[in-house]
Amino acid sequence: MIKPVNKGDFGLDFRFVGNYNKNELQDLPSDTGYIIGIGRNGGMIGENYTIRYAGVNPANGNLLFYTKDGALTESPDADNDRVWLDNSNVPDFQGGFSISSSYKGFSLQAMFNYQIGITRYDGDYANVVNYPDLGSFNLSRDVLRAWTPENRITDMPSFDATNANSFSSNRFYKNGDFLGLRFASLSYTLPKEITNSVGFDDVTLYLNGENLFVLTEWRGYDPFSRNEVGLDYPSPKTFTLGLNLKF
Repeated sequence: MIKPVNKGDFGLDFRFVGNYNKNELQDLPSDTGYIIGIGRNGGMIGENYTIRYAGVNPANGNLLFYTKDGALTESPDADNDRVWLDNSNVPDFQGGFSISSSYKGFSLQAMFNYQIGITRYDGDYANVVNYPDLGSFNLSRDVLRAWTPENRITDMPSFDATNANSFSSNRFYKNGDFLGLRFASLSYTLPKEITNSVGFDDVTLYLNGENLFVLTEWRGYDPFSRNEVGLDYPSPKTFTLGLNLKF
């Protein structure tokens, strides 16, 4: 913190809040030692449990997966090839910080939030690369990378019925880490000699902004959303221009 010595001098205040989330499940009431959707004994709560995605087969354009033992297959066993992935939809770290500064009537405030160490299903992205929706809905330009005999090295499978409804896997489990500027405000307060001369005690002009930007690898609308089915609503970016008058 930097405290101004005299009125109008530069001032700065920084505040930080953070949570470290560490947990371990024990004594689950299950003969198997785990409960799908909750976790396993000795593991973290919310640990992801599914088939592992391996990419696209360059020979034929079909989706590839890993068996439980690590072998490649195009037809995994939905019951026996799922494994615990040692990652979770609960972040390791989360919190926020704020910055406030002032100088000669100007004031700037900004509030950020963040989360680190989270992997969860990105249903928004899965929807916009869903081949059966071609011709009915807008899709991502990523589908233009679809496998063809001339484009064999790619992350998008061929336009084939085999790949239309793929197996449930971690293909769309994505890194949900982010740093977002959730709120910022810039204001200017007129000098007292000006405001008093026109009959006001205080005149402040301000500009506020919400959800201004997010730094993230997440492809869905909003990594901050915690919708468990992976479908997020975009956070609207809003601006407010205002004038405060005090008599």
